[in-house]
Parts: sequence; structure tokens; C-alpha cells
Amino acid sequence: MMRVLALLLFLLCGTVFAAPPQVAEVKIVSAEFGLFDASNPKELVFEPATVVPQSEGQRYGWIIQLRTKKRSVAVREEYILATAASEAGPTGNLAEGINIPLPKRHQVSQRQLVPRGGRIIGEWAIGPGEPTGQRHLQVIVEGELAGSFDYEVK
Repeated sequence: MMRVLALLLFLLCGTVFAAPPQVAEVKIVSAEFGLFDASNPKELVFEPATVVPQSEGQRYGWIIQLRTKKRSVAVREEYILATAASEAGPTGNLAEGINIPLPKRHQVSQRQLVPRGGRIIGEWAIGPGEPTGQRHLQVIVEGELAGSFDYEVK
């Protein structure tokens, strides 16, 4: 009988003193995709866009505004390329009849980013031989979809 009472008391105390439900530690405020201007290294110039010029060195990416008290956030970027650059011809198009399996066109990156001024940034640059075409990018922050972007390199 004493064991049963002790067990009930333990369970009641566990219920009364249980941790409060977890509140989202990261709140996504906004997400934009576009072009970065590198002409002034001391200033971040961003212009929302859905077309990225196929010009070597052209910087592009996303900016996500968020609210969090965390020092860093886990970011996963998943994107599908139009073609594999090494398999594309000089115009960026594949030869007729060649099909690239989806796993070779799908790329994923994962990293920890430190918010600065409530923002995190993902940035790339057009490389030599970068193919043209449609792309799709998803940015997942702390396991939640923060942005989904369709854009074109041309």
C-alpha cells in the first residue's frame, strides 16, 4: 500500500512540476531571394529577383529575417539544378537524349549560421560553365521550412 501511495505521489509531483510546453525557438518573419551587389564590400546591397544573370561572379542568394534568442541556427538548403554543369554543352543545354537522374541534380548543404541584426544570409556566385535553366531552392531553418524559391539562371 505504501508503495502505491509513493508511486501516486511521485506521478502527481511529476505532473505538477513538468516543464512547460516548448514554444518555437525560432520565428521566421520574412524570406527573400535575389541578387547581391559586390561593388562595395562594406555594404550589403540586395535586390529581390527571380532571374540570375549567367555572368561569372554574379552573387545571388537569400535573406531570412527571424526572431530568436539562439546564438546560432541550423540551416539546410536543398536545391535542384537545371543540369549538371560538367555534362552541359557550351550553351548550358544537354545533348538531345541525355537524361540526368534526379539524385545528380539535387544538392543539399547544411550549416550553422549566426543571426546578425535578426537576419541570416545564404549566398553563392555564378561559376565558370554554370548551366542556365530553372532552379528550385528550399531553405529549412531549425527543421521548419523558412523559404521556398523558384528562380532561373539565364
